[in-house]
Amino acid sequence: MLQLMRKHAGNWMIKILLGAIALAFALSWGVYNYGDGPARVAVKVNGETISEVRASEVYANLAEQAKQRFGAQFDQVAPLLNLRQQALDQLVDQVLLNQAANQLAVQVGNQEVAARVAATPMFQKDGRFDERIYRLILERNRLAPADYEAGLRQELKMEKLAALVAGAGQVTPLQVDQVLASQLAKVKGVYRLFKPEDYRKEVKAGQEQIEQYYKKNQSAYMEPATVSFDYLVFPISAQRDQVQISDRDVSDTYDMERDRYSKPEQVQASHILIKLPEKPSPAEIEAAKKEAEKVLALAKKPGADFAALAKKYSQGPSAPQGGDLGKFKRGTMVPSFEDMAFKLKPGEIGLVRTQFGWHLVKVFSHDQASVTPLEQVKGEIRDRLVDRQAKDLAQAAAERAFDRLAMGESLAKLAKGAGSSAQSSPKVAEGQKVEGLPGLQGFSAAARDLEKGQPVPAVSFDNGSIVAVIRERIPAHAKPLEKVIEDVRLAVVDELATARARDEAAKLLADLAKVNDPAAELKRMPGSLETDWLSRGGEIKDVSGSSPLVRALFLRPASKPVVTKPVQVGEQFSAAVLAGRKAAGEQEIKDKREQFKEILLAQERRQAVQGFLGDLKARAEVLVPVQGTSGGSLPGCDSRSAVEWVPMGNPRATAK
Repeated sequence: MLQLMRKHAGNWMIKILLGAIALAFALSWGVYNYGDGPARVAVKVNGETISEVRASEVYANLAEQAKQRFGAQFDQVAPLLNLRQQALDQLVDQVLLNQAANQLAVQVGNQEVAARVAATPMFQKDGRFDERIYRLILERNRLAPADYEAGLRQELKMEKLAALVAGAGQVTPLQVDQVLASQLAKVKGVYRLFKPEDYRKEVKAGQEQIEQYYKKNQSAYMEPATVSFDYLVFPISAQRDQVQISDRDVSDTYDMERDRYSKPEQVQASHILIKLPEKPSPAEIEAAKKEAEKVLALAKKPGADFAALAKKYSQGPSAPQGGDLGKFKRGTMVPSFEDMAFKLKPGEIGLVRTQFGWHLVKVFSHDQASVTPLEQVKGEIRDRLVDRQAKDLAQAAAERAFDRLAMGESLAKLAKGAGSSAQSSPKVAEGQKVEGLPGLQGFSAAARDLEKGQPVPAVSFDNGSIVAVIRERIPAHAKPLEKVIEDVRLAVVDELATARARDEAAKLLADLAKVNDPAAELKRMPGSLETDWLSRGGEIKDVSGSSPLVRALFLRPASKPVVTKPVQVGEQFSAAVLAGRKAAGEQEIKDKREQFKEILLAQERRQAVQGFLGDLKARAEVLVPVQGTSGGSLPGCDSRSAVEWVPMGNPRATAK
């Protein structure tokens, strides 16, 4: 329900100040369960309930994001992510912040909501709010205007709360200068890397070590949980004849999706950049201009190859591609560059200065803005609308079938009544594709915690929707050692070689701590290297993953330059010594003062909001049902069993 709103929210205050806390969730839409009858409660926050349905929705969203991030590794890392607890934490944060906003009497007026609606680009036509498009888009997303506006009101309330709390964050000029002096200082060091691969041939994995490693790391050698199910398909193809699309539907869709059929004005261009420093002197500006004019004269010669000149003279990142920028529309480039590019005719070359330097711009084509007429796309729009409505009808039919399954009707009887037959899936792991059901969406989340014989709510796939009944569920289990013994042996060898590399680095550090000039001593040893001057947060040239080593060097005082323990750099370990420290210059501090002031102010405000939320959590009563109970029921509903509640985080709490 909230997908539309989340996609277009994008408020900077929420993003900057509250980070991962999803304040844009409309609490009034998600705290209570939909439908009639008792609903299980996942959490109570100061007496306010969050339904199990809502917790499952957030869990499913987090699981989907994790699958996209980890891909095939999701099953292995899922137990470590603790997504269920993450979902509960997010919901608790939202409720606490909403309660705080109510206690502080944060109000949002109707005019503020109306202004936010009117300013939303997807509800506009030709740059102005169009109420007909607004209502059509909400209708397509199954949202009533009152519900959508209630969500916006909640979002605006959270923004106001964030601004109110963040206003307490302030920084002084002294704080800024102290941070600048620290951040702009530079260090250099001497280091030596110890690679585990150099010790692999020297270590052996014994049987006892293999068995101990396997017992300790069984979670890395798991067969994922699988489920098989019987299902009934409600195909889109069976619904198309019932769909009726009017000419008005087609024209409304054309209006709502006008951007889809519009081509903006755009040019295809290449450039040659002669760079300028960040704060150039008049002499530097003039010298760069003369260099650019020299190249411009070469580019204007008959038969000149602009791409070859760009590769030779350009100092911009596009130089290897001959300066090619491809096609771009207005609003893509910096204004002065863009003005020049759109002013030139195809084949012409111009010279313009930006904050980056002097640019030679050559335009190769210029396309005017255009809109494809409705008549040309009417058929394509009608086909899409038929598919969309047929898919909705198939989903609705599947949902009606699920209601009958939930009332005790068998899948076989449902299939017979539909003039079809039930089908059976193979064993599938969570997130795995199901043969015959391409694009199956949300099945794993819908079937979570269901046992043999229980029906699964309707879910869609590319060609329609299905309802299913669980046939068998096999929990995740460890593969037998004999099947993975070679993988375990290699893992033990890697572990032993890694430990050996770490030990050798530690031994060297202990020896260096005993000499008068450890930097000079380390520098004399074969395989040791000296860094350039390093900035805080940077890396050592040509040493990937070396930022932890740079941080370790910054932490060393001049009186004790030897790093206290080996620092891991990628898969290697380093022994390092601070060789020098250089303070920031007065001019550098002055140049960066305003920039760092804004950064520090944003950090202070973020900490103020996070501290505020931490205080709310510390004072809150957050309860969950204990293992073995059926969960609480919502206010006004009867519960069939007694429920015991304990603070969230208690070992006895329900773990799903």
